[in-house]
Amino acid sequence: MNRTIILGFFDALNRGNLGHLDKIVRPDLIQHYPKIADGRAAFRQYHAGLRDRNPDLRFSVKRTVAQGDLVVAHSHFVPKASDPGISKVNVFRLSNGKIAEHWEANEAVRPPGIGNDMFSTLSSPRISRPLPLATEAESERAGRAAFAEIINQPNDEIRRQALDRLIGDNTYYQHYPNVPNGKAALNQFIHDAFAVQPEYRANVKIVVAERDLVALVVHIEKLFDIENSVSFDLLRVRDGKLVEHWATGEEIPATSANPHTMY
Repeated sequence: MNRTIILGFFDALNRGNLGHLDKIVRPDLIQHYPKIADGRAAFRQYHAGLRDRNPDLRFSVKRTVAQGDLVVAHSHFVPKASDPGISKVNVFRLSNGKIAEHWEANEAVRPPGIGNDMFSTLSSPRISRPLPLATEAESERAGRAAFAEIINQPNDEIRRQALDRLIGDNTYYQHYPNVPNGKAALNQFIHDAFAVQPEYRANVKIVVAERDLVALVVHIEKLFDIENSVSFDLLRVRDGKLVEHWATGEEIPATSANPHTMY
């Protein structure tokens, strides 16, 4: 039900039917995206401005994760045909069939470079929807462990041991731009982050798990030259191990149109 409502939300945006938001968004919407004030009216105004500037815009939803009252949507937003677009992750909390709270992060699509594109599914089977190949508990446990034991671990040897436990001999497909596949590349990325900023930290704030997919909203402190940012990460899990990763991150601005954090 909640997933259907969110897919209908994106369909309405693609058709320019902003009146649909009056039906599915609460008037007192709690807004976490800094460019938008609280309330349904501000949410609608933001999307009206987006369409005015980009009359041919298109949201292509790549995958969703739904659990309880939360729905996560990973989409490719293309404002116009010549634009490579934006990787967008939205998190919605619904109450009685209406969107009551909203989080969002956006990142410009970059060429794959030495890594993979930001949207495709490469692990087998190449199906983007959540599959019954892991339980919600397994996926949440693996997702939380990825941050507790790998992402936040400054010790190279301890981190390598965790990588062997959580990835093992599986191929680890990486969609974070310009990071290659595999646990060695992930290990090097985290090593470099701590080398540049020993106070680097990734704080998990929200976890949404559905079957073999888990989505995490994370507050990132001191990653390279960025003081504060959010990362919306999605992971695919098999037998308690990580097999694929997508991420969309955005720097937290100094000011916001609403009083809430991005996470």
